[in-house]
Amino acid sequence: MSEQNNDAFETRSRALFQDSVDGLDMRIRSRLTQARSLALEAAQRNRRSWLFGWKMWAPAAGVTAAAILGVGLMIGSPIGHHAASLANVQANLEDLDLVASTDEGSADAMEMLQDDIEFYDFADKAANSGPAA
Repeated sequence: MSEQNNDAFETRSRALFQDSVDGLDMRIRSRLTQARSLALEAAQRNRRSWLFGWKMWAPAAGVTAAAILGVGLMIGSPIGHHAASLANVQANLEDLDLVASTDEGSADAMEMLQDDIEFYDFADKAANSGPAA
């Protein structure tokens, strides 16, 4: 029932609108057509300038954001701050590997250290005695 009322309302509205348009003189119709054309052109111009601006600046904004993120990650990286200490740790691990490694002929790494106990005693005394006079 509601659809029939809507259809009837739409048909009557359309007929009234068409009668009002037909009743206008040519001068007013011409002015309305010109105003409509100008409004449509202005709307398209605004739409184009907005789209052109957005399409032009979006890639530049993306590149700038990526560059800022990259610099921030590089500056805040723990590797950048501790590069020297990492090199020291690696050297210490290599020394530890040398001490801990065993040859096939020796049974224990501590045995290797005990073989030259006199040398280690001499080196300790030389390091702790201070500058030579």
